[in-house]
Amino acid sequence: MDNKLELLLNKINLDKENFKYFENGKILKIISSKDKLNWNFIIDVKELLPVKVLEIFDNNLKNAFNNLESVTYTININNITNLKVNEYYPYVIESLNLGKALSMIFLNKSIKFTTNGMVLEAFNKAEENVINKKLDDINKKYRQIGFKDFSLLTELIDEKSEISNEIDNELIAETNIAVKELKNKIVSKENKERMPMASTKQIEGSSAILGIEIKDEPSKIETITGEINDITIEGYIFGKELFESSKSTFKIITLKVSDLSDSLLVKIFFKNEDDFNRINGLLKENNWYKFNGRVSFDTFANDLVLSARNIENIETKFTEINDTSNEKRVELHAHTMMSQMDGVVTVEDLIKQAKKWGHKGIAITDHDGVQAFPNAFNMVRGMNKELSDGEEPFKVIYGLELTMVDDNVDIVIRATNDDLLDTTYVVFDLETTGFNAGGADSIIEIGAVKIKNGEIIDRFDELIDPKRKLPEKITELTHITDEMLKGKMNEEEGVKKFINWIDGSNVPMVAHNAKFDVSFIEMAYKKYNLGEFINPVIDTLELSRALDPGEARHSLSAITKRYGVVFDEEGHHRADYDSEGTAIALYKMLKKMSAQNFKKISDMNNLVPKDEIYKYGNTHDINILTLNRKGLKNLFKIVSLANTKYIYKTPRILRSEIEKLRDGLLIGAGCYQSEVFTSASTKSDEELANIIKFYDYVEVQPIDEYCHLVPSVFENEAQVIKNVEKIVRVTEEAGKLIVATGDVHHLKKEDKIYREIIINQKVPGRGRHPLIRNAKGGQIPSQHFRTTDEMLENFDFLGKEKAKELVITNPNKILDMTEVFDVIIQTGGVPFSPRVKADD
Repeated sequence: MDNKLELLLNKINLDKENFKYFENGKILKIISSKDKLNWNFIIDVKELLPVKVLEIFDNNLKNAFNNLESVTYTININNITNLKVNEYYPYVIESLNLGKALSMIFLNKSIKFTTNGMVLEAFNKAEENVINKKLDDINKKYRQIGFKDFSLLTELIDEKSEISNEIDNELIAETNIAVKELKNKIVSKENKERMPMASTKQIEGSSAILGIEIKDEPSKIETITGEINDITIEGYIFGKELFESSKSTFKIITLKVSDLSDSLLVKIFFKNEDDFNRINGLLKENNWYKFNGRVSFDTFANDLVLSARNIENIETKFTEINDTSNEKRVELHAHTMMSQMDGVVTVEDLIKQAKKWGHKGIAITDHDGVQAFPNAFNMVRGMNKELSDGEEPFKVIYGLELTMVDDNVDIVIRATNDDLLDTTYVVFDLETTGFNAGGADSIIEIGAVKIKNGEIIDRFDELIDPKRKLPEKITELTHITDEMLKGKMNEEEGVKKFINWIDGSNVPMVAHNAKFDVSFIEMAYKKYNLGEFINPVIDTLELSRALDPGEARHSLSAITKRYGVVFDEEGHHRADYDSEGTAIALYKMLKKMSAQNFKKISDMNNLVPKDEIYKYGNTHDINILTLNRKGLKNLFKIVSLANTKYIYKTPRILRSEIEKLRDGLLIGAGCYQSEVFTSASTKSDEELANIIKFYDYVEVQPIDEYCHLVPSVFENEAQVIKNVEKIVRVTEEAGKLIVATGDVHHLKKEDKIYREIIINQKVPGRGRHPLIRNAKGGQIPSQHFRTTDEMLENFDFLGKEKAKELVITNPNKILDMTEVFDVIIQTGGVPFSPRVKADD
């Protein structure tokens, strides 16, 4: 076999005894998506791989490349026969993960060879529909494992059977009778057991809504993984759909039911209109019920569904949460349903909860828009009309969360007038123990090359012993192990050696996403008293964005591919290899610039026209709160500019525009995507303080709201806590207010399930939600509306006094700064008329 295939088999830990099946094999090519997150290995082998080897290959491949969104393979075999298709049939069906119920339909069959080709037989229309839905997946899997011309069809057998005549096709569809029972012609007694019809009479003295009282103990919905003949669950209804046939009296009520562990569809079938109307009237959303019946696979819902025999009212399982603290907090960061594909709570429910808990107010800070303001204003205006004597009016702080863009694009920092092509550049890359240059992380490899006129003239590569065990994720990413670093020079020695090799503080240095690498170099200069890092720095990431604005991707993999640079993904993420790839791509970009009449290094910053700068600058999330009517007017100007003049994929606003319009506003650094939070892990205290000076206040959230950043950004929760502690300390040293907020997106903890559904959808202009992109295993934090005591407990790691200051004292200070004013001016019914200046 070729070297690449051997490397792959070793990487996926395939047993050596199974290497024999890949003898004389080779990897023909690797197909990857534009973003390099989806790979497909095209592998040439002599014969079909045994099923046991395919099963190992499937599992190990996913585990070995778990940093990718998907990794697949296609086996190529030149001389292949379809005679062995049934030998692989059970493996193919099991690999599709159809679930127990659906798999049984397929595993009871085999592929038949007919004059029409290879077929799976269906015994009726319903079964034919089920098979057809999965036919493409079956064909695709067979072709993947080597049956390159495989094509399977569905064939409906003789429809003269009794069951086809006895059961109306519409009834099959509407009642979802399981395919297995249709095959066995169970039409009467057993059919009624599978699909219980609502009783025509309620049993006298029974508390049941349907059927009889339920004596069985309920099971958790999350434990239901397959068909069950008799089961009891309990849950609340969070959705209801009605179906009434136009051709018969047949009716269905479909309920969406959750017990807070998971959710399940519950169906009730009727042939009596009175029962349908009666039971429909008794089943209310948000009420809790006990359900008993049969769980079976529903071909139309394509999921397991409980067909209810018995339904009974039960007391609510929702826990009433009260804010019992004597002193109350104020939430300064809350999103409603007006935050597109993000918030799942109405502004009315947020205000009601805050008022009920005794909070003095709440800030509404939706993404990119102010559509919730009218509802909030009208509700609070009505509430405040009914105040008792001496009672303070409830305040809404009208706010906004926006993406702020830095006006200057840092393609090159400390630019010189040196010739663009006839200059020696040091192109470097670092591998580190993590992303926290300002904390405990350090450099483990420095790789660099010197390039002049397109030629590599010198190389540098040094491994560094961090004197600590490497995080597993770093070893997976870089392939650097603890054994490789043992006994190597320390960080101070390695950086000094690198500085000597650079040979001059005026030498232009180049890196891809340079801010990351430079942050570690600058920190090393400070830690070891090496002076000040003052070299010119060019960022090939920003250069690519400016030079090729029409391209969607600007990763190192993307630009090397774009400029025809040989770049092996297996070597990627080692410092020396990445440096060389970056250097060659750099020179090709410089040649392209030169052809466009850019001649000096300083010309790089002229690549982006001033009126296009909002597309390329660094972005940060900010929160804006209004203090008064002047501030509200400025907020409306900002949101209008963001959604018109500066919109680029999503609404954006320039930092300079914020400076012009900040009168009557408070500008805050908000969530984990804020400038302050992202800089805290890479900047010194002094640098962080300079960043904070732009803001009026800084937010931190409960530690569990940063859980999706572990281990992708922070190694563990302890590092997250250190980052938050640093933000608190430096913000206070900078003389700014630090506040604790909940970054609320849903009302209750259990409502997180709805948000998980919402944010798993792609948003126009935004793509996948950043929580989903970062979250390991799809787990996202709960961003519910928290009580005062809950928030105090969340920040007890700061000490009780400091926690109280962040949770209660400082947010109330901000609330007290705000005025009560009309968002919608009351005109007594007189409409506004436009002001049109008359011509002179």
